[in-house]
Amino acid sequence: MDFKEIYKQKLTTPEEAVKLVQDGWRVTWPVAVGQPPVLINALARRKDEFTHLEVLTVVDVYPTELLNLTKDDPIKPDYCYCIIGRRGVQEGRFTYTPARLSQIPWYIDMGRPYQCVMMQVSPMDEFGFFSMGLSCDYGFPVAKKAEKIIVQVNENMPRTFGRNFWHVSEVDAIVEANTPLTALPVLPPNENEKLIGNYIAELVEDGSTLQLGIGSIPSAVALALENKKDLGIHTEMFPDALKILWEKGAITNRKKTYNPDIAVASFALGSEDLYKWLNNNPMVHFYTVDQILDPYILAKNDKMICINSALEIDLTGQVNSESIGHRQYTHTGGQQDLIMGAFMSKGGKGIIALESTVETKNGRKSKIVPHLEYGSFISTGRNDIQYVVTEYGIADLKIWSVRERVKRLIAIAHPDYRDELKFEAEKAGFI
Repeated sequence: MDFKEIYKQKLTTPEEAVKLVQDGWRVTWPVAVGQPPVLINALARRKDEFTHLEVLTVVDVYPTELLNLTKDDPIKPDYCYCIIGRRGVQEGRFTYTPARLSQIPWYIDMGRPYQCVMMQVSPMDEFGFFSMGLSCDYGFPVAKKAEKIIVQVNENMPRTFGRNFWHVSEVDAIVEANTPLTALPVLPPNENEKLIGNYIAELVEDGSTLQLGIGSIPSAVALALENKKDLGIHTEMFPDALKILWEKGAITNRKKTYNPDIAVASFALGSEDLYKWLNNNPMVHFYTVDQILDPYILAKNDKMICINSALEIDLTGQVNSESIGHRQYTHTGGQQDLIMGAFMSKGGKGIIALESTVETKNGRKSKIVPHLEYGSFISTGRNDIQYVVTEYGIADLKIWSVRERVKRLIAIAHPDYRDELKFEAEKAGFI
């Protein structure tokens, strides 16, 4: 089989490639950097050719022409985990699907199939395979059942390992476009976040397996954990913080009780240095979200430490990580699965980490509140919450009553709000 000849036969323009998409279909693409902006733009420009077309995008990091669509256009974007498209969701131009990221692959067999998957891949190797690079997530299993697969080959996309390869014989159209990959700066932690990192470090034993997200709190955690030994990685997203820990020698993956000796992730998002480091790195493997985020698989890692954040948490332990009132702000990703998987792990810990206050246009407010803001969505329920960490300490909530939880959460709230929180707790009959 002449792989290069097959490649040549399927090579086309973005405009021709997206003509494979039929009216009435559902189309999707992988998470974040794995999204093919050239193909997405070409599809958006076909809007007048459709009567109805649904597109699902998760963690949008490219400002594509989808953002210009109106509520009345026949292409209907579903921004499940909106970033750039957040305003469109809040305005009602786009819609939003509440979901555990791990369960999106199941939707195909539950009545919501996707007939086309478009993805950004690394150049074909000598055996005829493309790597999905920085994004495997739900895109891989959904594409396995799709009618059409279209790839944007990008020389900037790292070649990575795991269950994330496509053979040239499996794809239907190939487009070449070396789009710059969206990269994010490494955010230095502030003093409060450094304190949070230090408290989290108290909960992490040598030999633990880590899940970290993106942002300055994970950076603070990385700084605080650099003297730990034989840490492992099993994470939804691979951020710069884990690369930093690896370079410090804290991560070896040797003590992992599941997938030992390698780090596993579903997608990566971070700096250009991170992307270069991941290229052809045999120690990092990418697998699908239904595997990475399965609580039972997570729990196979002893001492599984899952660290997530929140916008606010109420005094009973209800966590809002995704909305400001009723306005969708972000998505929970795998938070529920991660919290549960960590709890089920032998010696595991599920942690919600957040600064005690936030500055808003109306001034500073406490993130620990008597009741969630009206209309807020509950991301992690109070039945599942385990540890909450702020710059003022650690609150272990899992097995405790509401009365005890209130006391512990007030103790780690900002001192300026503790009297008010106590007053509201007494008023509500919590204490």
